[in-house]
Amino acid sequence: MRKKMNKLIIVILVLILSGCAEQKTLEKMGLLTTVGYDFTEDKQILATMVLLQIDPEAAQSSVILSAKSATSKGARNEADLKSPKKLQSGQLRVALFSEEVVRTGFINLADTLARDPSISDLTYLAVVEGSTNKLLNQKNEQFSDISQLIYKELDQNIKGEKIPSSTLQEVLHDFYAPGIDPILPTLKSNKGIVKITGMALIKNDKMVGKINAKEAFYLKLINDRYKAGAIELVIDKQDFDLEETPEGPDKLAVVLDTIHSKSEINLLSKENPQFELKVKLKTRLLEINQALDLKNPAELKKLEKKLNEKITADIEHLIKKARKSGADPFGFGEIYRKSVRHANLTTEKWHGMYPDSKVDVKIEFEVMRTGVVE
Repeated sequence: MRKKMNKLIIVILVLILSGCAEQKTLEKMGLLTTVGYDFTEDKQILATMVLLQIDPEAAQSSVILSAKSATSKGARNEADLKSPKKLQSGQLRVALFSEEVVRTGFINLADTLARDPSISDLTYLAVVEGSTNKLLNQKNEQFSDISQLIYKELDQNIKGEKIPSSTLQEVLHDFYAPGIDPILPTLKSNKGIVKITGMALIKNDKMVGKINAKEAFYLKLINDRYKAGAIELVIDKQDFDLEETPEGPDKLAVVLDTIHSKSEINLLSKENPQFELKVKLKTRLLEINQALDLKNPAELKKLEKKLNEKITADIEHLIKKARKSGADPFGFGEIYRKSVRHANLTTEKWHGMYPDSKVDVKIEFEVMRTGVVE
């Protein structure tokens, strides 16, 4: 009898709990896919949110809501008051920050996103040159959903090894880890076309400089291994056996792809920090803009030497540029901390040492095979 009563009680409790549970069907939820943050004239936060439309009969695949408040969560609450559906963050894929916000300080906003358990650590972060609100409200003839355009553009360029990855997890890790500073992709829009222009350099929560897309390629070359990727390099055509024509190009342009690389950073001196950066680079020559005889070993060797010098000079310029801004996106400080016992390195201490550090760049470059020329 007691067993029957227990079973009856369990059945009743299940029915009560299931009846009280909130039914979160897709039709009742406003799924946020992208959020952008700007400052208003009175220094409040303007949050612009792109909501995915689940209803197949809807005229548009997405809806854009904007709201302002003193905090990002406050702006979210204000947006909820304008929405017929409860806003949910579980599908957030991209968080955008205006350049003004990042120059003022954006980590509090990023931390707020990280504390939301429904938001993935793999959410991409990026900086917008201009207003995120204007960018998200632009219309693109090919993509009806601007948020999907931005996400796919970032995703394919990161996976295609054009730029370094900057997820929420990676940015916060680099911010809180002493000896390395975070980076974020920079975006610019024009008449509905969104383009990745490079990367933002961050120091102490604020953007202190920018590098272009080619420099972002070199940054990834230093920080990570390449398995694919492609880059166009332009060098002087002097010393090459080329037929001179009045209409011919003034420079020799070369496209390299299927890049395989390995980088290594070693500390040479700890008193006045000096590092050695070694990069081994093997690649395929995909295209060249002039009729260079690549079957001639001497010409190919000369080309390798010129490209080696070009890559070395470009990397040295990038390191100098980053050092001048005060940001260390390469992680030289991490190498110092791991190499020096009892270094007790802090972010502030490394930022004081970093501007006087030196880096010797050594590149081992080899063209494994040639592809299509002309």
